[in-house]
Amino acid sequence: MNLSSYVPTVAMPRPSYPLILITATGVLAAWLGSKALRRIQYVGKNEQVLVKRLTEKVVVNGPTVFFPNPLTTLSYSKRKAINLSALQYVKVDDSQTGETRVVAGPALVFLGPYEAAQEVCDKTVLGANDAVRVTNRTSGEERIVSGPATFVPGPLESVSRVIEPITLTKKEYVKLQDKLSGRVWIECGPGQLFLQPHVVAVTPKAAAYSLQSHQYIRLQDTLTGVVRVERGEQLVFPGPFEVALDGGVAACVDLQAWEYCVVQDRTSGKIRVERGEKLVWLSGSERVVGREKEQAVKVDSENAVLVLNQKTGLQTLVEAPQLFFPSEDEVVVEVRKRIKLADNEAVILKDAEGKYHYRYGDPAKNDQGAGEGAARSFFLPPYWELVSLMWSRGRRREHRDLRITTFDMRAQYMSFEFNCRTSDNVEMILEGTFFWEVVDLPAMMRYTGDAPGDVCAHARSCFIQLVSKVTLQTFMDTFNDIARAAHSNDDNFYSQRGIKIHSLEVTRYQCADASTSAILEAIIQETTNRMNRLSCQESENEVALAKLRGMVEQERATGEVLDIQHQHAQATARAEGAAEAERCVAFLDALRRSGVLPAGGRDGRDTAEEFWKLLRKNEALTAVAQGSAHVYFTPQDAHLTIENRS
Repeated sequence: MNLSSYVPTVAMPRPSYPLILITATGVLAAWLGSKALRRIQYVGKNEQVLVKRLTEKVVVNGPTVFFPNPLTTLSYSKRKAINLSALQYVKVDDSQTGETRVVAGPALVFLGPYEAAQEVCDKTVLGANDAVRVTNRTSGEERIVSGPATFVPGPLESVSRVIEPITLTKKEYVKLQDKLSGRVWIECGPGQLFLQPHVVAVTPKAAAYSLQSHQYIRLQDTLTGVVRVERGEQLVFPGPFEVALDGGVAACVDLQAWEYCVVQDRTSGKIRVERGEKLVWLSGSERVVGREKEQAVKVDSENAVLVLNQKTGLQTLVEAPQLFFPSEDEVVVEVRKRIKLADNEAVILKDAEGKYHYRYGDPAKNDQGAGEGAARSFFLPPYWELVSLMWSRGRRREHRDLRITTFDMRAQYMSFEFNCRTSDNVEMILEGTFFWEVVDLPAMMRYTGDAPGDVCAHARSCFIQLVSKVTLQTFMDTFNDIARAAHSNDDNFYSQRGIKIHSLEVTRYQCADASTSAILEAIIQETTNRMNRLSCQESENEVALAKLRGMVEQERATGEVLDIQHQHAQATARAEGAAEAERCVAFLDALRRSGVLPAGGRDGRDTAEEFWKLLRKNEALTAVAQGSAHVYFTPQDAHLTIENRS
């Protein structure tokens, strides 16, 4: 038997119908009571109940206890009121009327039955330097709200952007334009500008023109063309249509005593000259012609000024010493230096008619009837000019760009270089010098404009003709003769051009071909070596000959010296002997006359003489004793005797 499927059977009594009805009624009452309790709304002070009835909507604001009528209420809901701080606001839209209202804090906002709140926004706090541009979305109008303030936009307004003011100092300004009326004006500082929506700044703020005591500014109205001039000291603000001329602030023209300026009135065209010492202020229609300040020309013994009169077209040369200021009709063409010529210098002058005049530093060469300007020191007259010639330069005269204005009349050197061929077809490069002189300047001017070029070209032609007739060996032996013939055989060419060739020398020559040049160098080297050896031998011979001559002279001089010494020795001995004899004679005579000596000896010898000899021996012995010599005496000299005493 399965116990788990066993279900006991309980017998229940059958309920009665009245009891069932009472129970159902109690349950329904309890359910309705619970529903009624849940409909009761306890509304706080910051709450409200939105009730939707059969025909309308109403709100019940707290604090209160509200029981919505179940028969007339379709729905209801409780919502919080909007709590706004002092820096907040909210826009509320009424869906029934379509209107929007703005509620600014601090406030507790209870919405109406048909109102809905937008997002709570912060008020715009504007400082003293802040402003906002507010746009009305319905009319499109814009307005500027500047601080300091706390701004809350209207229901249909929106803040397009925050703008910064234009701060102007005392010396600043800004150019403004009203887009509605087109009016343009200048706002000057100091202050702050918050531009209205229809006002724009045409230019950035700029500094006014600060003028010092010596400064001014000219402002031109671009509408009328009128120019106004303002002088310092002051702060100048331009008008709305004025622009600065002359680049802005300009200084007046301060002229020293030696300065001047030319001023022209552009309305009348008149010109005036202002001379220093003064300050020159320009009016609105005036301008400075040329440079702002011109130096007066100092005319003295070294400088003169050439002046052009613009009315008459005549030129004059002012030579009187002064500080020259031109008049209104005069223009300084140039300052001319005095031309001073040395004795060897000359210049060529061309007058207004194209005639040439020649001036020399040597007074003897100048034409005495030439009048003024014929001296060696002069100023160039009006309409006259110095003539310059373009001469060739370089060893081959390949460049004709040497400008010669003052001509040197002295003889001078000029180098040259050109190629030529010998009769055996050896191409040579010749180098040398001319020693030449300009002796007739008018003839040179009449026949040539390049004297050095003509001289070198003609000499080259002569060299080519002469060298082509000789061989290389002949050229090497006679090149100086060829050079002499090159300039002496055709003197008419040079004399016709007023040129004199004093000499023409070839200083160097070489073969143009490298191999031929090497052979020529070897020949020249060998010749040079031979000449060096000959020179060395000649030098050695001259030295040997000079040495022999010196020895002969030395021996001759030695013989003469010996002869002289012998003569001197003889004379000395003769003098000493004579003196000694005189002394001996005197001694003997004195000794004999004294009588102190005995009579003559037995052998007949003189006692005085013997005494003299004894004294002389004594002197000799004394002299020998003072030295290292040895004296030997013979027995006869010492008078020695040997005795045998055995």
